[in-house]
Amino acid sequence: MSAPIGGQAVLEGVMMRSPTAWSVAVRKPDGEIAEVNRPIASKLLEHRWLRLPIIRGVVALGESLAIGFRALAISANYAAQEEGSDEPHTELTRGQLAFAFALAIGFALLLFKVSPALVTNWLPIESTGVFVVVEGIVRVIIFLLYLTVISFLPDLRRVFQYHAAEHKAINAFEAGEELTPERVQNFSLLHPR
Repeated sequence: MSAPIGGQAVLEGVMMRSPTAWSVAVRKPDGEIAEVNRPIASKLLEHRWLRLPIIRGVVALGESLAIGFRALAISANYAAQEEGSDEPHTELTRGQLAFAFALAIGFALLLFKVSPALVTNWLPIESTGVFVVVEGIVRVIIFLLYLTVISFLPDLRRVFQYHAAEHKAINAFEAGEELTPERVQNFSLLHPR
């Protein structure tokens, strides 16, 4: 079996990741597709103690988030480029990544953890079991409302479309097909993993 391939949709493109490298392909405003390829130097390979259960998961999640943020920043730079411009893209610094992580995690906690608890707390519920069930229902409702609201934003609607393109690209890659838009179109939107 070949190495597992994952990915994510980015602005006007897709990011694909293997255990040793990641790549971003972005459609620039002039229609040309720009590619950025980077190796992955995982800390898990450098320090044996980081491979302990739980620690390994936290480190792997952090590395995945960092790659995802970098891929989004690269795609945003290309998508915002003036047509015909060949300006080099810039990558986020560690400080900028840390700030973006903190902001995203803070927003997610506030919206999906604190808000449902506050809303449920305002209801006249006495039983702990009922409280937990109602809080779960409120959390699902907030999540569905969030997805509905962001789907009205044109840029995010486009990212949702590229999410399907990412599945097609991974399916094409795993089938050994050349990764060109014409060839990738023939593959399924569904991804088995």
